[in-house]
Amino acid sequence: MSQSESGQMNTIILLRILKKWQKHLLICFFASVVAGFIISLPIFMKPMYKSSTVLYPSNLSPYSKETPTEQMVQLLNSEDVRDSLVKELHLFKHYGIDSINGYPRFEMMKKLEENISIGKNQYEAIEINVLDEDPKMAQRICQCIIQYMDIKGVSLIHNRAEDVAKLNKKAMEDEKHILDSTESVLTALRDSSGITDFESQIEGFSREYYRALASGNVNTNMAKAHENLTTKGAEYMTLKEVVRNSRDAYTLYRKNYESALIDAKKELNFHNIVSPPLVPEKKDSPKRAIVMILFSLSAMLIAIVSAVYIEQYRDKLKSQLQ
Repeated sequence: MSQSESGQMNTIILLRILKKWQKHLLICFFASVVAGFIISLPIFMKPMYKSSTVLYPSNLSPYSKETPTEQMVQLLNSEDVRDSLVKELHLFKHYGIDSINGYPRFEMMKKLEENISIGKNQYEAIEINVLDEDPKMAQRICQCIIQYMDIKGVSLIHNRAEDVAKLNKKAMEDEKHILDSTESVLTALRDSSGITDFESQIEGFSREYYRALASGNVNTNMAKAHENLTTKGAEYMTLKEVVRNSRDAYTLYRKNYESALIDAKKELNFHNIVSPPLVPEKKDSPKRAIVMILFSLSAMLIAIVSAVYIEQYRDKLKSQLQ
């Protein structure tokens, strides 16, 4: 017998079995529909309501190569945000989780993972979906996630700004010390050498000095001034350059310090809401029709397999029973 003939024979046998057991199968089908209807009742399967929101990030400063959207997802999923959420909304009581015995934190985080979905969509926006038995609580959780994300973002900016302020303040103090000590040395050099402005002094003095030298009228003061300009001019120029560079560096550090102090006091939000979270009017799950269909299909499959098994092995069962 060929494979096609064997397949046709099996199909005929299956149809004969189904016809023979059609009453039983119909009873099983209607019973499964009723059972699926009963199982999907709110008393057995609690209705879940979904509140959703869509938002774009704003005012986020990148820490690495991640995009602002990816950074915002990290903030929304942070443990600080979820811990604040649990505390603010008394979620241990709301979800009926024992906060003392067992593993309360593990159970709470698992529950939040089941009920809260946060991710990017194709437009690089953030979608937040929250499921809950209470439609108002679903909306409240959605709102609080955004609220505590803003608080977490502000905390990060403040902490980073405070660190920047400390670093720049220390650098500013170091440059101020260098500037003060260099200016003291430069002032002492001016007093001892009479050099007040080397660039302008050397030009005018050199002309007068060589003219006097040519006529043999170089006096002691002129000779002393020439010696000071010659021996201490380079030192004067070096100290003056150090003062200039140190003053520029001090000014830059001070500017950064003051800017960091402003950032440390900023109060920002980090989102632009496209679609605000609303109180859902209809349940999101369970889908009664889907539950009934899946339950009925499963019951029918089991019934058909059982009928085929009984028909195929009835003789063997009889012989074994005898």
